[in-house]
Amino acid sequence: MSEAPVLCAFDASEPSLLAAHVAGWIAGALRVPLELVYVVDHDELPALPRYGDAAVPPVRQALLEIQERLAEDAARADLESALAALPHADVMGSVLTGSPADVIRRRAADRAATLLVSGTAARRGLQYLLGGSVSGALAAGAPCPVVTVPPDAAVGEPGPVLVGDDGSVHSRRAVRHAQALAARLRRGLVEVHVEEGDPVKALAGAGQQQRACLIVTGTRGRGPLHGQLFGSVSTGVVRTAGRPVMLVSGQAEEP
Repeated sequence: MSEAPVLCAFDASEPSLLAAHVAGWIAGALRVPLELVYVVDHDELPALPRYGDAAVPPVRQALLEIQERLAEDAARADLESALAALPHADVMGSVLTGSPADVIRRRAADRAATLLVSGTAARRGLQYLLGGSVSGALAAGAPCPVVTVPPDAAVGEPGPVLVGDDGSVHSRRAVRHAQALAARLRRGLVEVHVEEGDPVKALAGAGQQQRACLIVTGTRGRGPLHGQLFGSVSTGVVRTAGRPVMLVSGQAEEP
């Protein structure tokens, strides 16, 4: 891939299938390649029994290698099915091994990815994902913005890119990414300034009213959009906006 692609974390689950659909829409609109990345974590495979033949070291090693190979073969089969269902022309899939968040972050850096896309496991959104999840870890340390896709997200809405701005360094970084993305998507840009009241309701409500194709927010703010990474605002917007939400952390490079 010569162009900076859109990367999508994929594991054949329902959330990741929806995320792949969103990633395909974004990559198609940006006219860049799309790569689905399926990471097999050998440490998460079922444990082998520690008795009988499986306890004999050479046999155990052979069984582990068979188990790992079968898991990777199954991942490739799932990936091929997903790729065949995507309309995006310039798409590829990769099966890698290791700790998913670490592997995907490295892949994003190696590919100089434009965006990372990941689904959420439940409508509760990011709040559900605080326990060391892949989506949470990606958004915390990815070298590019991470688009998080809740289960009820509308894909390819006709409206603008919408971004929350509280004047902080973090939100201004998010605005710059939103400006760049809106220009490449050939969409308008709407900045929502929340001086008082509930920023979640303001952002989610504006997104629904405007039929925004994407909502953008920084993950560390200092005013109405204040909060720790995955604080109440980011969590609430993902939970209630009903569309993809792009999270721009302090680790994301400038657009």
